Amino acid sequence: MRKYWNALRYGNAKTKRILVSVILLFLLFIAGIVLAVSGSGVTWGLIAVFAVIMDIVLLQSVRFGDVQMLAPKSKKEAVNAVKEKEYADISQISAQDLKDLLVAYHVNASHVQVMIDSYPKEGVKQSPAYLWKAKGYLNFLVLGNKPRNFAIPLSQVTQVTYKKNVEVNPLSEYGQMRQPSVVNAMYQEFLPVYKERAAGGRRYYTKNLYVLEPGICITNTSMKNLRQILKGVPMVFTGVLDERYSRYYRQAYEMKILMVDQVLSTEEYKGQVSGMLKQMADEEGDDQEFFDDLAMMVRARLVTQEVAKYFLEYRRKQADEKKKAGKRRK
Repeated sequence: MRKYWNALRYGNAKTKRILVSVILLFLLFIAGIVLAVSGSGVTWGLIAVFAVIMDIVLLQSVRFGDVQMLAPKSKKEAVNAVKEKEYADISQISAQDLKDLLVAYHVNASHVQVMIDSYPKEGVKQSPAYLWKAKGYLNFLVLGNKPRNFAIPLSQVTQVTYKKNVEVNPLSEYGQMRQPSVVNAMYQEFLPVYKERAAGGRRYYTKNLYVLEPGICITNTSMKNLRQILKGVPMVFTGVLDERYSRYYRQAYEMKILMVDQVLSTEEYKGQVSGMLKQMADEEGDDQEFFDDLAMMVRARLVTQEVAKYFLEYRRKQADEKKKAGKRRK
């Protein structure tokens, strides 16, 4: 009886439906026997026989041996076992292990994958992680020899800062992620993009990072997923360009960075740049500054020649319409 009781309490929806049907058929069996004995007719006896046969058939269809029904205490022990499990290295984590971890840490369906380059406060370095929001916190489930999670109040997540050209040795980074594994296959696309550079007679490599307050560095390829979770959190590009450039040029340059890092799609980039250029063309100011800004954007390949020509013509038309409107008022 205990296994039936556990199945009714902790089984899946199908198991519960079958057991409820068994209970109803059993009650029908009792009622049929009572009515048949009391002289209500042979029909009730046949109904009782049919009910007990169906009961037996349904009970045989529930395979209790396939899934162990756990009482609350056993469930807690199972969750703790998942959380305490350690691995020789990250390549030992299987697909089933990942499913168990997501359940054990209550990772919600809106989670995303990111690669944490470093977070000194929690001792995290170059590790894949799941990221999600819940109950006013930003949660991370970090995968490693011993998976673990930490959470940060969303009130502390005030901005994301772009960190450009961090010099590195690619061969010394992300060693565990170079081994064939389930985790490797899932997180390969979130490894940093390295760029080869030359200066002072030497060659070296750099990577770009995004720093999430309060100090969590993630790879540039993770930023798109982070942005899905942290919509509305401002992005800061301090030090990327100095103040001698106009704010419009700096905005276009920042949008280009986001497109290169796949935070913005090509179409999103074009749409946002076009909106910015329209605002720039509508703004009253010195025409020469407008022309110079557009020329700089073309040289930096932030916009094409065709786009620049379109907005030059747009500004001229706007200026002509303003002149005509002024004459009509006179």
